Amino acid sequence: MSENASALNKRMNIVALTWPIFIEVLLRTALNTTDVFMLSGYSDLAVSAVGVITQITFFLIVISMMVSSGTGILIAQYNGASKFSESAQTGVASILLAVVVGGVLSLSLFLGAEHFIALFGLEDQVAAFGYEYLIISGSMTFNVTIGIVLTTILRSHGYSRSPMVINLIAGVINIAGNYVALYQPFGLPVFGVSGVATATVVSQVIGTLLMIWVVRKKHIELPFNQWREIPKALYKKIMKIGAMNAGEILSYNMAQMTIVYFVVQMGTSSLAAYTYAQNITRVSFAFALALGQAGQIQASYFIGKGWIDDILGRVQKYYLVGLIASTGIVVLLFLFRYPLIDLFTQDSEIVVLVALLIGGSIFVESGRVSNLIFIAALKGAGDIKFPVKMGILSMWGIAVLFAYLLGIHWGYGVIGAWIAIGMDEWVRGIVMIRRWRSKVWTRFALT
Repeated sequence: MSENASALNKRMNIVALTWPIFIEVLLRTALNTTDVFMLSGYSDLAVSAVGVITQITFFLIVISMMVSSGTGILIAQYNGASKFSESAQTGVASILLAVVVGGVLSLSLFLGAEHFIALFGLEDQVAAFGYEYLIISGSMTFNVTIGIVLTTILRSHGYSRSPMVINLIAGVINIAGNYVALYQPFGLPVFGVSGVATATVVSQVIGTLLMIWVVRKKHIELPFNQWREIPKALYKKIMKIGAMNAGEILSYNMAQMTIVYFVVQMGTSSLAAYTYAQNITRVSFAFALALGQAGQIQASYFIGKGWIDDILGRVQKYYLVGLIASTGIVVLLFLFRYPLIDLFTQDSEIVVLVALLIGGSIFVESGRVSNLIFIAALKGAGDIKFPVKMGILSMWGIAVLFAYLLGIHWGYGVIGAWIAIGMDEWVRGIVMIRRWRSKVWTRFALT
């Protein structure tokens, strides 16, 4: 085995892949909360505006992930199969696609920011804040798209620590920029929403530049001078995988929005309880999410190597580790539920509902783990259509349908909606476990 191949095998260790992604997931959650907290001291209307922009940003990220998700699976499989030339071509193709897709998104938002904001029917001041933020951040979407793809390239080569460090640096720069924009240090004027948007963009640009520097430093081959030799079939393969993944993510979030619509019909207290419970319990699946993403990289690499039985057993062990971690965390949250809820609200009706939802999260989160681990592994193996189709069917046929039946029709309220989400996670999870153990996915290697 060559020195490079041996080093790559070591980087594909699950612990080395998982912990930086886990830290990054926690960091991203903390930074999002910090942004809202800092803006809340400036204006509640500004917070509302940025909340709306977050919905637009989510769709932009999903479209960007159409490029990155296919890239990650293909590069890891090619590396595993020692097809380093094809791996390098995939990296170049993905960056070129990121420039094109990101460029189209940036231009669309620069020219149409006002029209996008108008779709939400906001108050004049909220709409003005929203436009102010979107015209700056949206115009630089191409940078975000490129950054996401570079992160994927680094992770697929086993360098998951570098994106974590870079995102930490970018996060600190973002917070410092927000402070300058909002809190008048050194006698500076308040720059408001436009200042916060600029701070976000500057931190993202610095992050992307650091990614480029790290890619070069790690000697990851990206032969841009050979871009004409890249077969069109490779571009199609990247986008086909990405489109399926993006469709599933969009479907999941539309299903969640539909469930929230049902919860709104149940009253303000139910909506508040649902929101607080989601925020409190989100930390419980952060580790399983990171383990699933790391497992996908490793599964792709091992499939390329032909180490089928090895990865079959490993993923099942990762599931048990994730199950113990997620269940353990959510049980701790349940034990300390009242002090945690007290941080958000003292309304007695909401407190009771949130406490019940946190208890129900033991059911929800123990089911979610199987999806985070096994769906990621199946996709890493190239078995993408089945989990996507099954996911869409279960999200709407179980989660949404039973959220309505249990929550509204049969009158169990927000608790019923929460149970419906758990039912979806468990049914989907059991199907995915059976799919993984059947080894059907061995027929779908992409390389």
